[in-house]
Amino acid sequence: MLALLAVSALALALRFHGYASTPPFTDDADELNFAWGGLNLILIHDAYTWSYFSAYPSHTVLSANGTVYPLVHHWLDHPPLFSLVIGGWVWLTGVRDMLAVTAAQVRVPPVLFSTLTVPLAHVLGRRFLGTPGGLCAAALLATSPGAVLLGRVAEAESLLAIVLLVALIMTARVLRLPGTTWPVLVLLACCVVAPLLKVPGVAVAGISAVILAVSGSWRLAGAALAAGVTGLLVYVVYGAMVDWNLFVRVWAEQAGNRLGVLSAIQFVSAPAGVNRDLLDGWWLLGWIGLGTLVARGRRQAELFVVWPAVAYAAAMLVLANQRQVAQYGWYLATGWLVLEAVRRRSLVLLTVLLALGGATATNWWLGGPDEAWVPEPVGLSVLIAIVLAPALLSMWRPADPLYRWWARGAAAAAVVVMLVGNTVESAWLDRVFGRL
Repeated sequence: MLALLAVSALALALRFHGYASTPPFTDDADELNFAWGGLNLILIHDAYTWSYFSAYPSHTVLSANGTVYPLVHHWLDHPPLFSLVIGGWVWLTGVRDMLAVTAAQVRVPPVLFSTLTVPLAHVLGRRFLGTPGGLCAAALLATSPGAVLLGRVAEAESLLAIVLLVALIMTARVLRLPGTTWPVLVLLACCVVAPLLKVPGVAVAGISAVILAVSGSWRLAGAALAAGVTGLLVYVVYGAMVDWNLFVRVWAEQAGNRLGVLSAIQFVSAPAGVNRDLLDGWWLLGWIGLGTLVARGRRQAELFVVWPAVAYAAAMLVLANQRQVAQYGWYLATGWLVLEAVRRRSLVLLTVLLALGGATATNWWLGGPDEAWVPEPVGLSVLIAIVLAPALLSMWRPADPLYRWWARGAAAAAVVVMLVGNTVESAWLDRVFGRL
């Protein structure tokens, strides 16, 4: 518990450090999109904010923050719930003018939301990957530069991640303790709320329903699906109350905004830089970990860890524009894979860990925030060999306890160094991000 509290506190500190300036407020205009829409919905009962869609009959050009925003009345690009959360928070801070909205105000909720995902990820990971695996996943989610950066941005995924994790935890509880009422109610509430945050959030209902159905709870699976559909219908009713014809035109344009079927690939491989290329090797390592979990045949881990990630990727394929797919780190499988690399002293897993996670954690730390680390090939090879050689010797003499402990110690030390590197780079994000 103390370790989890410390990791969560570190996550909060890293996300708040420089949160108002990095990324720059103009790099992701969606933040103002949600804030203005929600604030104006409260103040004038009209989600007056910007949109580039031609479905709106007119646009009012507004210059602010060195950027031009085409404002529209009765904004319907997305469901209203997340904009009400951000706009409501801004309203509570005393803002009554949309031009007075600042990054320091808007980013407090997503920082808190993304920090909360750290203990929630641990709770889920502990159940299906073991306590050490859950804690390792939480530590990576807390410190990885990509996760820290995206954890500051006011995008619906910041709250949607919490809804998904809570839904999975409640699904596990329902299956473990059938007949209990409150976990069912919380699960169904999550399924209703998720698509009201963002339409792809309907995947939460689908994810939970599949797990329940596979586990034999067909009636509850149907209820979860019905709850997800209910969330979508609430959005449709809202659109009809505002302006049905406009709602239909906007969503016809949304559907036509898709460019192909590569959104799922982009979800896996896209950088985490908010319009800059901050590459995240930990994210890719997690996808390798998902494949490894499937290959190991761990049914419960496959359902609760692997299935949610791939199902959400499928939702991106169906609903998202491949140029506008943003990651939100699913580090559970990453934590498990890191732990497996240390526990098994696996030469292959350690090499992948160094090539992806290790490279991410040392690129800016050892080079400094003003330039990437570019060591000589021979020196870099020696450093890699220091970690891999004990694992190789352990494979050669598997019965020798000295080699086993040496290999595990070298691997564990490498992971500690990587976590330190993650932390330092996350603290330097303002300098690093400015150079991307």
